[in-house]
Amino acid sequence: MKAFPAMWRTIKVLYDELFLWVWLSVLWWIGTVLVIPAAPVAAGLHAVANRSANYKRVDSGFFWDAVKGSFGRSWLLVGANLLLLLAVVINIIFYANSQAGWARFVAIIWLWVIVLVMMGGQYLLPLFWQQDDPSLRLMFRNAFILALRHPLHTFLMLLFQIALIVISFATVLPIFLLMPASVAVAANVGLVTMLQEMGLADPPPPGM
Repeated sequence: MKAFPAMWRTIKVLYDELFLWVWLSVLWWIGTVLVIPAAPVAAGLHAVANRSANYKRVDSGFFWDAVKGSFGRSWLLVGANLLLLLAVVINIIFYANSQAGWARFVAIIWLWVIVLVMMGGQYLLPLFWQQDDPSLRLMFRNAFILALRHPLHTFLMLLFQIALIVISFATVLPIFLLMPASVAVAANVGLVTMLQEMGLADPPPPGM
């Protein structure tokens, strides 16, 4: 079980580069409010988080390079994921509001589907930078294969990210300052930790 060490490492990574993560979170909020740069800014944040998860040097320069180099592809990835979530939500609403008895059962199935979509979805932007093949189709395939092969790790890391969001909203100020980076770091550390266990990512440096 590597989920709990991944959670601890997430906190350590955030603490070690606190001012960088605050700055990148502020940029994420600005990009999200402006809408058009939202996806590439999110991709840029995950680029830095992925480097940190892989024990590489990080600074804001990697963020700007990623934003400039991923504008179109990041929107394709984020847009496809949003459409997938929207389709699942529409099905849940449709069957939940149906008067047929069997429809409620179908709605429950769709609720499980959205949990799976969220579990796999947390790996999409990390895989955007982790995998060598730039194929978006392969990113979706790998994300959901990993979620299905390692459901407990994936589910616990998803709950951890949700907890970070809830804590940020509850404390007001961190929602603006650190919430985006904390979720991105958790997703990337969770992915890299799992890949290390599978022998698909470089192990931690000695002493880490």
